[in-house]
Amino acid sequence: MRLNVAIEKSNIEQERTNPINDDHLNTPRAHPLQTKNKQPPISDRRITFVLIIIVVSALTFGALIIWREAWLQSSLGKPPLASLIAFGIAVLALLIGHRYCADTMINDFNPEDLLVPALSLSDITRKFLGQPWRGLALATALGLSIYMLWQLPGMSPEVSYAGVFLAWGLAITLCMLAFAPEQLRAQLTSPIQWTTNRWMILTLACITLLALGLRTWNIDTIPFTVSGDEAAQGLESLRVLTGELRNPFATGWFAVPTMSFFFNSLSLRIFGTDIVGLRLPWALVGTATLLVTFLLVKQLTDWRLGLITSVLLTTYHYHIHFSRLGSNTIADPLLMTLALFFLYRALACGKLIHWVFVGIVCGLTLYSYIGARLVLVVILIILSYQLIRDPRGLWARHRYGLLIALMGFLVIGAPMIQYALRFPELFNERVTEVGILQSGWLSREVEIRGQSVPEILLDQFLRSALAFNFYPDRKAWYDLQQPLLDPFFGALFILGLGYSTIRALGPNADQRLFPFVAWWWGGTILGGMLTESPPSSQRLFSLSLPVCFFIALGVWRLACMARFALPRIMPNLIPIIAVVIFSIVSVEMYFRDYTPRRIHGGPYAEIATELAPILNELTPTHTMYFFGAPKMYSDFSVFSYLAPGVNWVDITKPLVGPVTLDLIPNDRAAVFIFLPHRIAELQSVREAFPGGEIYEIVRPYDGKVIVTLYII
Repeated sequence: MRLNVAIEKSNIEQERTNPINDDHLNTPRAHPLQTKNKQPPISDRRITFVLIIIVVSALTFGALIIWREAWLQSSLGKPPLASLIAFGIAVLALLIGHRYCADTMINDFNPEDLLVPALSLSDITRKFLGQPWRGLALATALGLSIYMLWQLPGMSPEVSYAGVFLAWGLAITLCMLAFAPEQLRAQLTSPIQWTTNRWMILTLACITLLALGLRTWNIDTIPFTVSGDEAAQGLESLRVLTGELRNPFATGWFAVPTMSFFFNSLSLRIFGTDIVGLRLPWALVGTATLLVTFLLVKQLTDWRLGLITSVLLTTYHYHIHFSRLGSNTIADPLLMTLALFFLYRALACGKLIHWVFVGIVCGLTLYSYIGARLVLVVILIILSYQLIRDPRGLWARHRYGLLIALMGFLVIGAPMIQYALRFPELFNERVTEVGILQSGWLSREVEIRGQSVPEILLDQFLRSALAFNFYPDRKAWYDLQQPLLDPFFGALFILGLGYSTIRALGPNADQRLFPFVAWWWGGTILGGMLTESPPSSQRLFSLSLPVCFFIALGVWRLACMARFALPRIMPNLIPIIAVVIFSIVSVEMYFRDYTPRRIHGGPYAEIATELAPILNELTPTHTMYFFGAPKMYSDFSVFSYLAPGVNWVDITKPLVGPVTLDLIPNDRAAVFIFLPHRIAELQSVREAFPGGEIYEIVRPYDGKVIVTLYII
């Protein structure tokens, strides 16, 4: 045993000191403790076969009950207890099956040993003394950070922030250079082992192209509606282009950090201030998430499981939809995936640059959507988990790395941390609004419902935890009107979640499953249970990635058991079939079923999106008289973004009696726009201004008239 551990430490030390071999696309090396496969006894195969039958039967039974209750009858009260019991039986059978087939070929992803040699202070000192420019770079980075903190409080919104922004970017760059590997050039230019990895690389390239296509094809019309939130963020980005918004280290619309508006303004400048310019950068962010997902899952488990997870996420309608929106919500899973990847690279290899990246990614979360702050919580939970598992070892081996990560976090996050300390109400405004504790929602619900706090919290938890299985989305961000997974893949998700949770927290814990467990449970509680109106798809969106991982793991484990019980079957057949079915069902659901219904954004955003091109065409010659109050007004953000410069007149009060000619001053050409709830007033306008043209806009999906125009 000691010899094996010594061999492992030697291998890891060699990996740490030889950057040329530090290639994430290399085939995983065999674990030194891994035993050779032996022919299993017939009795074990029979037991495993029975367990497979139990797992499949229990999952099918539970899925059918969910399908009946949530899909056919839509009786969305308490989730059926029978389905939860069935899923529990399936998880238990899968855990028992793990004991019989842990050594089969399809399951040989033994985690890398985290016991890397400790990095001493003398090693770091020797590195900086031997290369004085490192110390100079680090000192300059810290000096620039102090300069920013000194300058920002005294700067007004009207002055240019270019100087402090450049100082911020330079500080980050110098911080990374100070801890860059000594053979960085060799590491960056080291060739990938094409011969042994060509199929994996080609497959990953195809997945990336597929993901890019699914997220950018007809991005200006899918989804058709530009939501009010998309348009509002687009307007903030336009303020950057016009010079009205100059401070990237503050919060703006709905307490969203302004840095994301600066990022989005780049695409508006390049591609134009239209729907494509608004949405395209976030589609690229969604595509990048798939690549990092592969690297993370490969780092934690196995490259095959990484490919499966990436394909599932590529074709998952939930991730496709949010990748096609002009909103920074899509950045949440990318930031979490990057942070976890660098954290486990740092724990496995002990390289200082990885710890710097951990801090930098964590610092970036302060500049993104509020949901990205979950990254900080999950990282702290994982470090606490590692500390509990190895109280002395974690601090002894990684204390300097942890301090360097903290330094990187402070360098990149210093401006927003200062802003949060100066204006805590603005920084936490959104949390205060939607948090059930901060907003007083919980105490109000106790009085309204007449239920106790534990009863309400349980209901909140069930609605959040079962958003992928039983309860439909309650917000117009997606408003799928059904759970986020179909009943059968939802059952596989529960299987993988239950298996991972028990394996990560139980005896002989598989520590490499814990980050996904912490991610899912942390997001469910903080982004669902403790917020108003769960399940809300925009707050649970980052969970789309661990959900795909749990589905992949459930399929993987079933394939392992099948390979053990039936050695002659192809080991990869089950995952391939599952991935193909999931992809076809998910993509078809989004593009053929969901998209034509134009649910996203709500009916008023749909009306505004339909009207925008007509308004832009008629604006030079016509005045728009809008009959939308009290449900809709002309200052709606979608109008402001898609049809700027329109001369609006809101007719807020219903027309009573004959309409006088002074409704239109100066006898100018006019367009009267009627929403369905005020269509009765059209007749009065026609009588006052005869000879006009009536134009009706009809929703293609159901043939309903959603808005009527009378043009004179």
